[in-house]
Amino acid sequence: MAEPELGRATIVYDDPEEGVVETVVENERIAYFDDHWLVKVDTDAEGNDVVRRIPRERVQYVERSVEEFKDKLDQIADEAQSRLPI
Repeated sequence: MAEPELGRATIVYDDPEEGVVETVVENERIAYFDDHWLVKVDTDAEGNDVVRRIPRERVQYVERSVEEFKDKLDQIADEAQSRLPI
């Protein structure tokens, strides 16, 4: 089964060293959790994801295709529910 096209997300935030930064990533590489935006920025030598945590206070805006992203979240939630003993 082919993976659905998730689109891109743009996050604009204030970085203490770089000033205003605009980053464009695949929708699956950005999430909001615990008052921070999490953005996958790289993969380390062991194959682990390197994630930048950006406090919500520093974010100017995030723009992305919500409906496509919502479909992916629904798919993930369905898969998780099917694996959990409920």
